[in-house]
Amino acid sequence: MRRAGTALLAVLLATAPALAQQRPGGGRTPSHSEHPNERLFGRATALEGDLLSVGGEEVRIMGIDAPDPGQMCKNRYGSRYDCFAIAKGVLKSMIGDADVECTIAERDRNRQMKGECRVRGIDLGAAMVARGWAFAFRSLTPVYQQSEAYAQSKKLGMWAGQVEKPWEWRSRQLRETAR
Repeated sequence: MRRAGTALLAVLLATAPALAQQRPGGGRTPSHSEHPNERLFGRATALEGDLLSVGGEEVRIMGIDAPDPGQMCKNRYGSRYDCFAIAKGVLKSMIGDADVECTIAERDRNRQMKGECRVRGIDLGAAMVARGWAFAFRSLTPVYQQSEAYAQSKKLGMWAGQVEKPWEWRSRQLRETAR
């Protein structure tokens, strides 16, 4: 019995590094995050509702997903509008002329930086989700679920009408172009 316990302990210790790199979704954590917690600070431009250029470096706001270029939504009256452009405009207006600070958590497989970005101490991801112009990306993190529930309950932003979640919209676009 004692040898079986020792053998089990040896196996666990040998596999611990690999298990520690496992993501909740099953994939391995990419080794691309050469500089975890790297900070970028400076003037920023909104490129999308969840993508910034900070000092010329692109940073995807981690934990949220905003409408993609070409994605349309419907308002409460059923009229279509460009929710991508509005989400981008909302992020742009939140930034204004202020400097943005981003803490980079990782680089994805395409080497794009992902992180938490703040302006005047305000978490831009939380603000976009709470205003209803981005979705909490629940498969990545539960951090913004309450902000999304608030926006949904108050019918803010895209929640005022009909919206297709960006990841579902992208999947539909791929299926339609594959036909």
